[in-house]
Amino acid sequence: MQFKEGLGWKACYDEERNIYTAQRSWRGFYQLCEIDAETYNKLGDDAEADKLIGSGRVLFESDDDYYTQRYYRIVDENYEELAPWASAKWIAGKSDVLDKRAEVVSRFPGVAFAYGTADENSAQYFGAADEEGGTRVDRETIFPACSISKFVTAICVMKMQERNMLDIDERVNDRLNQWKLLTADGAESDATIRAVLSHTAGIIDGEEAFYGLRIGDPEVSLLDILEGRTKFNNRPVRAGQPQGTAFEYSDAGYCVLQQMIQDVTGKEFAALLNELVFEELGMTHTFFASPTEREKHEADMATGFDDAGSPIPGKYPVTPDLAASGMWSTPKDLLTLAGEFIRALNGKSTFLQADSAREIIKPVEHCPWVGLGIFLDGEDSPVSKGWGENGQCMMKMHLQSGEISVVMTNKNPGVDQAESGVEWLVDSYVWFL
Repeated sequence: MQFKEGLGWKACYDEERNIYTAQRSWRGFYQLCEIDAETYNKLGDDAEADKLIGSGRVLFESDDDYYTQRYYRIVDENYEELAPWASAKWIAGKSDVLDKRAEVVSRFPGVAFAYGTADENSAQYFGAADEEGGTRVDRETIFPACSISKFVTAICVMKMQERNMLDIDERVNDRLNQWKLLTADGAESDATIRAVLSHTAGIIDGEEAFYGLRIGDPEVSLLDILEGRTKFNNRPVRAGQPQGTAFEYSDAGYCVLQQMIQDVTGKEFAALLNELVFEELGMTHTFFASPTEREKHEADMATGFDDAGSPIPGKYPVTPDLAASGMWSTPKDLLTLAGEFIRALNGKSTFLQADSAREIIKPVEHCPWVGLGIFLDGEDSPVSKGWGENGQCMMKMHLQSGEISVVMTNKNPGVDQAESGVEWLVDSYVWFL
């Protein structure tokens, strides 16, 4: 193939098939045409190129100008075959993606994205953080991170291991002081910290547990949860199955870890995570929602909506199970965290050792899709998902390229990330970089 190009245009002569094609673009308008040899030979003067190319047979055109409604039009279905070099296919794909994005975004009151690498990234914001107050989503809006909290809890545990405060392969009961994890028959469980982190310790959540608390409800302590003394979790936390026999996703297990972390450090969980993770990484819009932290950040917290589309009474639920689902953050802050995690995997971080990061993404025996506080989408892509009564979110890392995508919302869509479109938004990040 032979090419000519200038300002806003490019033309091709395919000598094998004796076909001449050319594309032109200006302020969002794009056109791909088939031209003849005479027209091709005349091309060279940028001032004339636009008119010459436009005189050919139109194959494809689109317009994404600010003042017009976006569209693309396929005039000849064979446009890609006639001009495989051209930008038309990419433009058509992007138009489809933009339409799909708009449709998915419309399902949530507010949505925020962050895409890119730790060093070069961008963010986009849509909709309302607080419809009643007229507050739009922006870079300051803090969303519920829900179960992405578990990934951060796992990082905290690994940092504690680095400081010789614990060993993830020892029994969790060896580090618990105020409370012990028991089996169904009342004996002390031999479940390891690693097993609890990977949801393979045999701990089963109570039915309809871990949601429903509102601001103003009677306070629920961590020991209340562990002992099953309230409606928030009405069953004592027990290792009901032998360790390692099955995967059982468990918020209750992360309550056990929260208690263990507090027992070992003697510090309140939310304050410790600020010190150990968020302050060190400069994540100024991220916190675990203890009453103190919640009051500090309340002005920027997105109002939550339930699966019926109604605002959560008091704007957001209360989540005393902090280690499991109590974190709030922004896509930009989560991208910072993920970027540092990738650096750690490559031995380039002073925040987390490479061995610690590799333990987190090491597949669990018999459950190769599970790591420690995270899930594995193949060898290259760790994934962390969150879904609660006031929001849904997802974070995905691509270890080879270093690219990261994060999507956060402020509504429970009533279906998982694949069906709600959040997973599609995360996977379509390449269009928005």
